[in-house]
Amino acid sequence: MTENKKIFQIPVTDFSFKKLFGTEANKRFLIRFLNCFVSKYTGEIVDVTFLPTEQYGLADTQRRVVFDILCVDQEGRQFIIEMQRANQPEFAERSIFYLSRAISASMEKGGSDYRILPTYCVNILDFGLPGMTDGNECFRVVQLKDQKNRVLTDKVAIFYLNLCNFAAEQVGVTEEMRTWLNLLKNMQKMDDGDYARQPPFFQELMDECRISKLSTMEKERYNKSILEYEDVRVAVEYAKELAAKDAYEEGLNAGMEKGREEGREEGREEANLLMAKKFLALGVPVATVAQATGYSMEQVERLRDEMER
Repeated sequence: MTENKKIFQIPVTDFSFKKLFGTEANKRFLIRFLNCFVSKYTGEIVDVTFLPTEQYGLADTQRRVVFDILCVDQEGRQFIIEMQRANQPEFAERSIFYLSRAISASMEKGGSDYRILPTYCVNILDFGLPGMTDGNECFRVVQLKDQKNRVLTDKVAIFYLNLCNFAAEQVGVTEEMRTWLNLLKNMQKMDDGDYARQPPFFQELMDECRISKLSTMEKERYNKSILEYEDVRVAVEYAKELAAKDAYEEGLNAGMEKGREEGREEGREEANLLMAKKFLALGVPVATVAQATGYSMEQVERLRDEMER
């Protein structure tokens, strides 16, 4: 399919992702998505209410947080949904920070107890965290557990979904999970033939992502979001190239240093051999030559014999 005949949006752009999962009109998609991936750990989600995504720390010195999507379900359980297109240093730590901020913001000021709202952070990644990069894992759940693998509390958990590994045959990953991941990763490459092969619910999802359905203003916002998405993609590729170049140069430098060291070693060996030959030519005893050069007695004797031939 040529670029100008794209039918479906890139669902992981900021505009499309938030329109698909973060609006009242489309919250059925978010509910189905959450039930598919996390309800086993959190309980079934029947309805959600969207919350403000911008939160400030309790002090001016604490950093501001802007979630992609923040919502609460009918039981008061909070869900943070983050779409991350490029790997970041310490991303795992960032997801812990986001989870902690949402928990602290939900607690009443002046309260005398520490009962927290169940809070879960769902991270959709277009890259692999350590342990999720070998193609064998697309879904990871992190809970608070002790040394005997006992869950301390089921009120907090972090989920990582790796779009790159959507086809992974992982234990516990259902066909519906893989369908979600595949569509989020590849919908923009699909055509009406791919659409026809989807179950009715996912056809609804793809219909919502049709470029032709966007208004003029939405198209402008979507196109801007694509440029931002491409900027991220190009930046990631450039970073990979730089990393590869750095690795090459590091290897080259290491090789040059090794070469220099080998040269020094070779020079030392040649000087040692020349000194041994001079000593032998002057009639210095074999034991003395061995002691002076570090050669064994046998090595010095072989060298003497070669010189006498």
